[in-house]
Amino acid sequence: MPAQPAAAVAGLVLALAAMHCAPAAAFDETLAARGAALSKLHCARCHVVTPDNRMTGISSTPSFMILVKALDNWRDRFETFHARLPHPAHLRFSHDEPRPVDQPSTIAEVILEIDDLEAIVAYAEKLKAESE
Repeated sequence: MPAQPAAAVAGLVLALAAMHCAPAAAFDETLAARGAALSKLHCARCHVVTPDNRMTGISSTPSFMILVKALDNWRDRFETFHARLPHPAHLRFSHDEPRPVDQPSTIAEVILEIDDLEAIVAYAEKLKAESE
């Protein structure tokens, strides 16, 4: 993954730290709705992100509900998904350098904003709260 400017890395660290300070069951409805829309747009091509797309995705890819219901570290996984394989091959933040031309082109590139990460985590928090 290309090197990031120090300010961008610092911004990401601050965003992740802020998310860790939020109570586990608390989520902002507006932010969660934005996260649901982002998840449907970008994540649903591999993951089942809602009951509406339960017959799509890739069978070996965990659904969002499985992640939030079955894993104790679900929050960490959602906060760091962008750095977990296979995501770095097709995802980057808008402030990152452009994707190298030698990267596999098997999947369309996803470009996110740091705020998008917070919205996707809020959506996962909503799913977790609804599953309890």
